[in-house]
Amino acid sequence: MFSKIAINNVKRSFKDYSIYFLTLTLGVCIFYSFNSLDSQNAIQEMNKNTIFRESLELLMSGTSVFVSVILGGLIVYANNFLIKKRKRELGLYMTLGMSKGKISRILIVETLLIGVVSLIVGIGLGIIVSQGLSVLTANILSMDLDKYKFVFSLGAMMKSIVYFGIIYLLVMIFNQFTISKYKLIDMLNASKRNEEVKLKNPFVSVLTFILSVAFLIFAYMRILETGLNAEDTDLIITILMGVFGTLLFFFSLSSFFIQIAQKNKGFYFKNINIFVLRQINNKVNTNFLSMTIISLMLFLTISLIFTAFDLKGTIDKNTANTTPFDASAFLVVNQEEEDPAVNDIEAYLNNIDFTFEAYEKHAFFDEYLLDLTIEDLLSQYLSDEEKIAIQENYMYGPVSALKISDYNAIINLTGQESVDLKEDEILVVSTYGKMIQALPEYMKNEENIIIEDKAYKIKNDVPIEENIKINRGSNFFYLIIPDNFTGNLQLEYTSFNVIYVDRYIEKSEEKFITLFNDLDENKYRSINPGLVIGSTENQIKEQEKGSAALFIFLGLFLGLIFIISSAAVMALQQLSDASDSLERYKSLKKIGVTDKMINGAILKQCLIYFLLPLGLAVIHSIVGIKAVSGMFHFNYESVLISSLILVIIYGGYFYATYIGVKNIVKGSN
Repeated sequence: MFSKIAINNVKRSFKDYSIYFLTLTLGVCIFYSFNSLDSQNAIQEMNKNTIFRESLELLMSGTSVFVSVILGGLIVYANNFLIKKRKRELGLYMTLGMSKGKISRILIVETLLIGVVSLIVGIGLGIIVSQGLSVLTANILSMDLDKYKFVFSLGAMMKSIVYFGIIYLLVMIFNQFTISKYKLIDMLNASKRNEEVKLKNPFVSVLTFILSVAFLIFAYMRILETGLNAEDTDLIITILMGVFGTLLFFFSLSSFFIQIAQKNKGFYFKNINIFVLRQINNKVNTNFLSMTIISLMLFLTISLIFTAFDLKGTIDKNTANTTPFDASAFLVVNQEEEDPAVNDIEAYLNNIDFTFEAYEKHAFFDEYLLDLTIEDLLSQYLSDEEKIAIQENYMYGPVSALKISDYNAIINLTGQESVDLKEDEILVVSTYGKMIQALPEYMKNEENIIIEDKAYKIKNDVPIEENIKINRGSNFFYLIIPDNFTGNLQLEYTSFNVIYVDRYIEKSEEKFITLFNDLDENKYRSINPGLVIGSTENQIKEQEKGSAALFIFLGLFLGLIFIISSAAVMALQQLSDASDSLERYKSLKKIGVTDKMINGAILKQCLIYFLLPLGLAVIHSIVGIKAVSGMFHFNYESVLISSLILVIIYGGYFYATYIGVKNIVKGSN
C-alpha cells in the first residue's frame, strides 16, 4: 500500500519534483562524467606518466568527496523544501489516523523511487556527456582524434551508485528526523507564516546600501592594485571586505529598492508593478543570506570556468613557442668544488659512459652570470607595475650571458649561419619584451649596455626571441658577449642541446628520456656528485598539457557543481515562495487581474530574482579576472564558452522555475 501511495504521489506531484529530479540527474551526470576520465583514451596515454596518474587519482578522489558533500547538502535542502511544501498533505494523513512512522515509510519509498530513476537517467546522460569530455580531453592534450572510441567506465558507474546511495540514505534519515519533530498544528498552518521585515527604517536601509557599495568599491580597488600578490593578511582583509559588502548589499537591497521605486509614482502604480515589487522585496528580505552565498558561488563558478578555458589557451601558446631542440640538459655549477671536471657536463657524460650517436647533432655551451641585474639595466624605464611583474615572474637577479662562440655553436645546430660580434658589441636574446615595455623602450632609446663601467654597443635593434635551450618557463634573458670579454664572469651552468635525425627520432627520444630519468633518481651520484637536470621537448609539452588538463578538469567539475547548486537553490526558493503566496495570487484574480498579467508578473519576479545574485557575481568576476589578468593570455573564446555554459544551465533552471511557478499558481485556481 505504501509503495502505491508513494508512486501515485510522485506521479501527481511530478511538477513539484521536476527541479529536484533535474538537479539529481545533472549531479549524477557530471559526477559520472568526471570520474570516468581515467577510462578515456587521451588520459590513458597520459597515465604512462606516473606523476600525472597519481595527481589525477588524488585530484578526482578529493574533489569527488568535496562535491558529494555539496550535492548531499543540496539534496537535503531540496528534500526539505518538498516536505515543507507538503506539510498540509502530510498533516491530512495524520488527521486520518496515519502514524508518523507510516508517513516516513511513504517518504522513504518516494526518495528511493526518485533516486533510482535519477541514477539511471543521470548515468545514461553521463555516458553521453563523457564522450564529449573525451573529445575535449583529446583537444586539451593535442591527441589524435582518430584514436577516439566509445568509452564506458564501470568504475565511475559504481562510484556514482555508492556515493549517491549514501546521500539518499542520509536523506531518508533526515526525513525520519524531520517528520518526528513536526506537530500536526504546524503542518496544517504551514502556509500562514509571514516574512519578517529586516529593515523598516528607510534612512537606515539607504545608509546600509551605500555602505555596502563603499565596501565593495574599496575591495575592488585593493584587489586591482595588488592582485594576488598582497601580503596574506591584506589579501584576507580584502576578501572579507568583499564578502561583507556582498552580505550588506543583499541585506539592504530590498528596502532600498522599494524606497527608490516608490519615488517614481508612475512606475510604482503601473499595472501590478506594486505587487511584483512587494513580492521581490519579500523574497530578497527573507533570503538575503542565501542570496549572498549564491552570488559568491556564482562568482567562483564564472572565475573557475573562465580561467580553466583561458589556461588551455595560455598553455597552447606556451607550447607553440617551442625551441628547435629535441633535448637539453644543464649541470648546476658548484662554486666550492675545486675539481673542474665535476663542473663540466661533457666530462660528466664521459664518466657515466654516455655517448652521442652520429645521428644526434649536439652542442656544448657554458652559461655565466654578469655583475649586472635587470633592475640595474632597465631602472630608468621600469614602472612600479613592471617592477612587480619582474618579481612575480622571477625575472630578477644577475643577467645570464653566453660567449659568442657558444651561441654560434647553438644556432649552427639549427642550420643558421654564425654571427660576427666585435669586441665592443653585444646581442640581446630575450622574451622579456612580451612581459614589460621597459626592454623595448630601452633598446629603442639606448645604443649601449654598460657592464662594469664599459660600454658595449647593442648589435640588434629588437630582442632575439629564440631561446638557447629547452626551457620549462617561457621567460628568458641572455646577453651574448664577445669571447674575449674581460669583465667578471661567474660560471652558472654547463649545458648541451641535441637535435634528432628524423629517421631515429623514437630511438633517440627513448634514450634521452632514460638518461634524464636516471639523473632524476641520482643513479650516477657515486660516480659524479654534480647535479644535472634535463628534459626533452616532448616531456615539457606533456607536463604542461597534463597540468593544464588537471586544472581544467578541476575548474569545470567544481564550476558546474557550483552553478547547479546555486541555480537549484534559487529555483526551490521561488517555488516555495509561490506555494506560500497562493492566496495573494487568488486575490489578484478576484479583483480582475488577467492570467496574462499574472504570468507577466511571475516572469518579472523570476527574472529579477535570478539576475540579482548573477549580476553582482559578474561584476565580482570582471574585477577578479582583471586582477589576475597578468597570469593569463586573455582571449574571447574563454568568455564565449564560459558565458554559454552559464546561460545554458542557469537559464535552463530559470525557465524551469518560471514554468513551475506558473503551474503552481494555475493549479491553485
